[in-house]
Amino acid sequence: MRVVSKLTMAAVGFSFAACLFASIPANAQDAFGGGSSQKTGPQAQAGQGSSAPMLNSAANGTIGPQGQDATVVQGVNTAGTVRVNNLANLEALLNIIANGMEILGIAWGGPTMIMGFMHMAAGTQDAMKRVLWGAAGVTGGLATPGAINWLVASARDANLFT
Repeated sequence: MRVVSKLTMAAVGFSFAACLFASIPANAQDAFGGGSSQKTGPQAQAGQGSSAPMLNSAANGTIGPQGQDATVVQGVNTAGTVRVNNLANLEALLNIIANGMEILGIAWGGPTMIMGFMHMAAGTQDAMKRVLWGAAGVTGGLATPGAINWLVASARDANLFT
């Protein structure tokens, strides 16, 4: 029995590590701008001989696309105006919560289901209940991020945050 419990704990550890590594996107950038090596827009043009625009103190509405696409709004001073995208902040917080719920659902449901199968092999009466609870935990953990993203997308499309 000790071997089985050690194997179960090893499986729990591996599933937890796999969940952590699976939640990291393939092209994630770190806090210092690393990650994807492809640069687009003004960053790509700045390395090809042209220099990026220099900003000194207050700018009069010229931050944005440069060249032909630039739009200058006369009389608008953007130095003191900061617009916070609250939907992006809310979405980031909900994604953190959803990923945590996914990890917890899998980390709790998987071992519960495995223990249910072990109790089923031993002939215990409540074994099927443990298997079903474990399956519900894994399913709920996997479904949480998709459900939260669906709700946020629906709220964004309905313009609830504008």
